[in-house]
Amino acid sequence: MTRWLSAVAGLLSVLCVFLAPLQARAEEAPRRWALIVGENQGLSGEERLRFAEADARRMREVLQEVGTVPPERTVTLLGTDAATLREALTRFQARLSSEASPRDWLVLYISSHAGDGRLHLRGTELPMRELVDFLKSAPVGVGLLILDSCRSGVATRLKGLKPVAAPITMEAADLEGRVVISASGADEYAQESDALQGSYFTHHLAAGLRGAADASRDGRVTLEEAYRYAYARTLESTLVSAGGLQRPTFRMDLRGRGELILSEPQQARGRLTLDVKAPGRWLVFSSESGALVAELEKGEGPTTLAVAPGAYRLLLRAEEGFLERSVTVPINGSASVGGAPLEQAARSRLARKGGAGSTLWLAVGPSLTSGIVAGLPSIAGLDVRLEREGRLGWGLDASGVGLSVRRGSSQWVAFRQTELELRLNAGPQWKHGPWTFSGALEAGALAVFQGGLPFDESRFGLEPLALVSGGVRLDVRSGVSMQLIASAGGVVARRDTGVALVPRASASLMVGFAL
Repeated sequence: MTRWLSAVAGLLSVLCVFLAPLQARAEEAPRRWALIVGENQGLSGEERLRFAEADARRMREVLQEVGTVPPERTVTLLGTDAATLREALTRFQARLSSEASPRDWLVLYISSHAGDGRLHLRGTELPMRELVDFLKSAPVGVGLLILDSCRSGVATRLKGLKPVAAPITMEAADLEGRVVISASGADEYAQESDALQGSYFTHHLAAGLRGAADASRDGRVTLEEAYRYAYARTLESTLVSAGGLQRPTFRMDLRGRGELILSEPQQARGRLTLDVKAPGRWLVFSSESGALVAELEKGEGPTTLAVAPGAYRLLLRAEEGFLERSVTVPINGSASVGGAPLEQAARSRLARKGGAGSTLWLAVGPSLTSGIVAGLPSIAGLDVRLEREGRLGWGLDASGVGLSVRRGSSQWVAFRQTELELRLNAGPQWKHGPWTFSGALEAGALAVFQGGLPFDESRFGLEPLALVSGGVRLDVRSGVSMQLIASAGGVVARRDTGVALVPRASASLMVGFAL
């Protein structure tokens, strides 16, 4: 018996020798902490934000689902003023001092109003300097501050961090240091989107952390990948927005070698793979709530997103509108969506984006045009346009032909005038979601018929014209759009005294149909 106990004790000793390093390494594994803040109300007179608190909830979900931040090490403030936030920072600092280690990582996310280097929280102000000081004094190895606020780029100008311009390249495992990412520059607005039900920056950052930013396809998203993706998509989304261009800014002070892994989508309970090789723009909606989970520009090759188990509706933008599929992501499992129709749609969209494909649009609607003769200041009619979207050359993304028929009567001298106008046009286009903005040079001929003149006289003239036009089109459903087109230029008209250049302006409101 004694001999048997001695053998067991020896075996346990050997196991302890082998397991001790493993246990030590497990204990040394960095833990992740997060403080999430969202506040819709700013100072008196500032418009109330709609989605700041929703963005905070979204970021908390992403960090807990794929960012390996457990709920017990997450502090969330939804609706707060400066005093409450200061108290939370003090309590969190005390907890980190007693529980955190120099190997741990900390994420501090803020979504609110801001200006002049201060957060605006329910009628109170908190200097951004206090956030940076908290981040720098936290007893952790790596600290990341994410500010989704107007003019939050001021925080990245504060002393102690060095600027990094996009695109970024970094080497940073055994990382030490601090990183500050702001949604906008020091003089820019951080914008919200009704379509996204959140801010542009937080939406794209969250989608990137879920896997859209995983350019290496290794199932992990690094700091560099996340920032590159959020920067590019935010820039694209705000390119023609009313709030102006929004460029996220980045500052860092990192030491070490390796990569800072922000999320691991491959470890999520639910995974959705867009199994289409060609790039394309995808929209992922929750079938239960109807909420937009992700709107992403997928690169070349399949992309896997970390999502909660449940039913989803997927849309892929194609030439004829959107292709739609439904899918259910199982608990602790994955689902894949692909197939020939989706692959063809993605390739068609890629071809059109590069100019190899084309789309024909027929648009019809009323128009109002300035007159070219005395007594007829304006004349109404019908405008018909046939437009081809397809690259002709540098700066020429669309071309077409327009036909207008107008009829009016003079207010001073009794006569009737009928106009028939034929124009050719070509110019650039810019697309932003369902909106298409265009410009064009137009040239053509104007046929003018006048009747009902004194002594039953009739006149006919054929005049050349040249115009510059601009238009906006909104795709309201698959293959149907609303268009507003305005143009200005001149007509070379014959007069009794000779030839004169007569100014000409026109506006048309049209309904378009894809052919």
